[in-house]
Amino acid sequence: MAIDTKEYIKYIKSHPCLICGGSPVDPHHLEAIGMGGSRKKQTPKDFSTIPLCREHHRDYHGMGLKVFNEHWRIDCYKEAFKLVRRYFID
Repeated sequence: MAIDTKEYIKYIKSHPCLICGGSPVDPHHLEAIGMGGSRKKQTPKDFSTIPLCREHHRDYHGMGLKVFNEHWRIDCYKEAFKLVRRYFID
């Protein structure tokens, strides 16, 4: 049974930016979906997303995961896991 991840992406978009608390946010995929990748086809990668405002989304792409985590003293994968857990359990 496939899970419709469109609702999960809406859930991510309903949260403030993990860094500054601002909105609107982009659902940033921690696992790359690829340049030109079809966003119509939902994938399990949608469950490794975090909400980031445009500024921090750009920063992430400029810094990369390790530097971004260190700079903001955050663990992006841990935050993504917390969001998935709340989505399914709460």
